[in-house]
Amino acid sequence: MIPSSVNSSAAARDSLLGYAEAVVAASLWGSSGIFAVNLFRLGVPPESLAFLRPLVGAMILLIVLCLRDRGGLRIDRRGLLILMAGGGISIGFFQIAYQLSTDAVGVPSTVAMLYLAPAVVALASGPLLNEWPDRTRIALLVVTLTGVWLSVLGADSVTATFGSSGLGWGVMAGVAYGGYTLFGRYAAPTYGSIPTVVYSTLGCVLFLAITVPVTSGPIVWPGSTAAWLVLLTFSVLTVAVAHFLFFDALARIDASRASIATAIEPVVAASLATVLLGQGLSPLGWTGIAIVVTGVAGVGATARKGRSGTVVAD
Repeated sequence: MIPSSVNSSAAARDSLLGYAEAVVAASLWGSSGIFAVNLFRLGVPPESLAFLRPLVGAMILLIVLCLRDRGGLRIDRRGLLILMAGGGISIGFFQIAYQLSTDAVGVPSTVAMLYLAPAVVALASGPLLNEWPDRTRIALLVVTLTGVWLSVLGADSVTATFGSSGLGWGVMAGVAYGGYTLFGRYAAPTYGSIPTVVYSTLGCVLFLAITVPVTSGPIVWPGSTAAWLVLLTFSVLTVAVAHFLFFDALARIDASRASIATAIEPVVAASLATVLLGQGLSPLGWTGIAIVVTGVAGVGATARKGRSGTVVAD
């Protein structure tokens, strides 16, 4: 019989690994605005980018996995349908909403509305997944969201008036982000991280291949080598790598903890915008970033203590 202390230590390491994966994934997603803005400037419209980004990411994932481990993609028909439909639609809606919101109101305002997602997850994870956040988690959620909004409002380029279109797309992006977090928490432990990320991404590509031409016209492909290189880097980092890390994290930690951990994204986004786009932060914005870091670090600390305590009690 394995001692409970050994089980406790292994569970704590697993939980912290999942937390670290969520933070790294969010850090990669924090670069999304930089890539998107540059691709817009290179002539790729937001609707086309919403399709091209997961398309290139899915192709990269398939090539790598076919070369390394084809068996890891095996799944029954029911699972394939669930992953491609559920994951594909939720990620597809997010891709369209995120790119259109970024184009309409800019990166800072989009990030602000995107972080409706932790609240959506916190409210829905209890009844849907039986993962009820405790008071500490709720308090950390409030702290983290406060920091996110302060960091965004402290950006020099923040949009003063969202406008109905920008507001609508931004809210949809936040809700869709929360939706595929909840879906991933169900799917990744059930079907495995690799099938979840691959088939959800393929489902997203199929969904967007149908909806984008109908709603916005033909797909506009990159027209230069520079644009293709930016798109390739964008897809590798923020789809192939980040989605795998995030879904693997959801196989290890609960949805609300993963969602709060991803609030590190605006910290990375604000830092990159300051350095690369000249969009600096006011003292209010840097105060918000400090609060976000505090909240995310608090989630990491409670992840270790909470998981360890639970196993010992068993």
